[in-house]
Amino acid sequence: MSRWHVTVFCLGVIVLQAAHLSAEKAGADDKLRKPLLGVVHTQAPRGVLIQKIMPDSAAERAGLKAGDVIFSVNKIEILSTRQLFTEVQKYSAGTVVAIEYLRQGKVTTLQVALGERLDTPSLTGERAPAIHLPVLSGKSVWAIPKGKVVILDFWATWCGPCESVRQALEDFRRKKENAAVEIAGITNEDMATVKAFYRNRNPPYAILIDATNDIGLKYRVAGYPTLIVIDEEGIVRFAGFASGGGLEEALATATRLARNRKEKQ
Repeated sequence: MSRWHVTVFCLGVIVLQAAHLSAEKAGADDKLRKPLLGVVHTQAPRGVLIQKIMPDSAAERAGLKAGDVIFSVNKIEILSTRQLFTEVQKYSAGTVVAIEYLRQGKVTTLQVALGERLDTPSLTGERAPAIHLPVLSGKSVWAIPKGKVVILDFWATWCGPCESVRQALEDFRRKKENAAVEIAGITNEDMATVKAFYRNRNPPYAILIDATNDIGLKYRVAGYPTLIVIDEEGIVRFAGFASGGGLEEALATATRLARNRKEKQ
């Protein structure tokens, strides 16, 4: 077995998303679509506080805003973030649900048509979303370099499986033959936490701080570690979890793209 083999991944609470309905409930012949409300949320004294709205999401289209507090979904009182997840997962994408929420002291009910959650792999073949994030040192901003093959690693300091992926990427980057491949690690943890993690260590590639999780949302990251490979034209050529052979596939894809680019020169 390869020393880069990863068999598990860490789930990240990044967006409110729902799993498939049972075939019995939705109809055995229907293609079930995973629903997405599109909010980053946290526990409130009562209900669930919306911290951020995903761009072009069901929540944004319906008019929900950061700072709103969700009290109920279809008249079912929401007491925790977990219960909000559970209630939304009862429905499929396209279902209209009544969400009762608090805004500036006023309680309102809003009809929200749930959107469809697109998995990270659905990015493959699309143009990579732009990135402008501060590096760990805080002294510069990193952007996807033009004309280079790039590997993005979405990770977290608390994620156990992320460690073996990080080690594999560091080993890969330190080899001279891989110098043409740019690598960046992206975390939504705060600068102090990440600096403490890297104390007395010098990573061989850029570590970026996505404090607002904007980039994680744009790349449809639903868990860690997630890897993205971008070709020299800015097109995503691999997107998915590092587990189940994903790491090996990502590294092989990046190597092949870099070799092809070199042969064209």
